[in-house]
Amino acid sequence: MKRFIILILLSVHIGLALGTDYSRIDKQSETVPANLRTAKDIARYLTRNLTTPTEKARAIYIWITHNINYDVSKLSTNYSYSDPQELVDEALQKRKGVCANYAALFHACCQSVGVQSYVIEGYTRQNGKVLPIGHAWNAVKIENHFYNVDATFAAGFVENNKFTRHFRDMQFMILPDEFIKTHMPFDPIWQFLSTPVSFKDFDNDNFEKASKIGRFNFSDSINQLTTLNTKEKLKREKLRIIRGGTANKLVSERLTNLSDHIASEEVGTETANFNQAVSLFNEGVLIYNKYVSTLQKGKGITTATAPKFLEALNASREKTVEASAIVTKIKSKDPKLNNEISTFRKNIEKKLASIDMEISTTKKISGE
Repeated sequence: MKRFIILILLSVHIGLALGTDYSRIDKQSETVPANLRTAKDIARYLTRNLTTPTEKARAIYIWITHNINYDVSKLSTNYSYSDPQELVDEALQKRKGVCANYAALFHACCQSVGVQSYVIEGYTRQNGKVLPIGHAWNAVKIENHFYNVDATFAAGFVENNKFTRHFRDMQFMILPDEFIKTHMPFDPIWQFLSTPVSFKDFDNDNFEKASKIGRFNFSDSINQLTTLNTKEKLKREKLRIIRGGTANKLVSERLTNLSDHIASEEVGTETANFNQAVSLFNEGVLIYNKYVSTLQKGKGITTATAPKFLEALNASREKTVEASAIVTKIKSKDPKLNNEISTFRKNIEKKLASIDMEISTTKKISGE
């Protein structure tokens, strides 16, 4: 289950990456027909006459910042969601949300119209101070370049525990070396910098390395994400964060969450392997029971029937041995699973002993 941290809403000017006139797109993107209720339908409507990824991302950004209010009731509160779609649905149904909702909705809309986007989690620096609370935002990849987008900060501001919608166009298509001055991703690949800024340097307002050319190939790491399973993604992220140097409280909490998630994934994998072993064992038992049933209904084992019985017994044994091989490789830290494995191994030993005894008897009758 993924945890999203709620962020206080502030606005900050960090400069536009592109000096483009979006007035035409902005005007037509503030509203959509009331009958459009899904991210896919809204995004397709907004971009129906647009052609470039930048224009499409802009239309989505404008609609979200003009129609989704910040949910002050969730300010500084931890909420858990099992699926990002829950965040999207919540934002569209309530027309309000927090940074995680804004980011998930922007991402879902972009995906619906072919704009490559990402949800990024980290923390921020505002008015010269690092906020002691997490945040989520987006990035888009256009023509092999990465740009940052923060719909939450652009939507308005919170004052005296009340949200005021006040669009400020300072959070769209921001270049990485500018954005890093206010937004620090937990995972350095999302800085989009060949020389990542360390957590310590960010916290100390030191960005000398941001514009330097280095050897960190963030693009390759991002491309590899599609080829990795969940556990491997988490393990690599954890390693990259650790390499980021001295961690503050937020980073330490992230590392703890990653460790918990990795452990959960490992138990899930171990359980899946255990279930596979049990399934194979049961297949072997079914074959063995069929052998016993046939034996009881017939005249016992004869030289004529022995080969057929041996074939069934060997098939049962093969399934049982395969189950044993799988369960032997499981090294779990979960006490409950280990108890189940221990009991299962004993059952395997007993079943193999029974099978081997039957095989020995059958071979003697067959003359082998």
